[in-house]
Amino acid sequence: MQLLDRIKKSEFLGREFLLWLWFRSEREEGRFDMGEDGYAELWFDKKVVLEAENDEGVDKVTCSGENPLLREARFALTNSKEITEAHVKLTIGDHQWSFALDSTSLNLKSFKTPKMPPADDENPDGLFYDKFFLIEKAITAMDVIYASFIKIRVSPEWQTHEFPAMVKWISEGG
Repeated sequence: MQLLDRIKKSEFLGREFLLWLWFRSEREEGRFDMGEDGYAELWFDKKVVLEAENDEGVDKVTCSGENPLLREARFALTNSKEITEAHVKLTIGDHQWSFALDSTSLNLKSFKTPKMPPADDENPDGLFYDKFFLIEKAITAMDVIYASFIKIRVSPEWQTHEFPAMVKWISEGG
């Protein structure tokens, strides 16, 4: 099977992941268990892109603004649109990252790490390694959160509990 065919066949998973992230971030107050590393907080922030395919092509809706509930995006979910991109904030301890998460390839776009202290003259490479540590920490957190999603997605709990709860959350519309 060609790579593009495989991506097309499984792209629903990225869209379900973004929906689940949004649902869980509201239901669990943004907290995701990171195991030994404690908790991460993840929130949808300012912009969500949703799409639906129809006879005329693709109908795309972009909802952006300061509204933390993103009511227009929630309304779009009730009209069979699916999330294709979401801007999020991820917080672990005192560090905060922001990025856009794409549903097709799960790429992190517009990635911003926490602010770094000024470079130390005695150890100029330290800033480089600190920056990569922060990048790796965010990617590892997203890997853990995605693994949690996959674990639930392939379990019977998805059909009996998680999916029905998400449908109810969508229908309530915030």
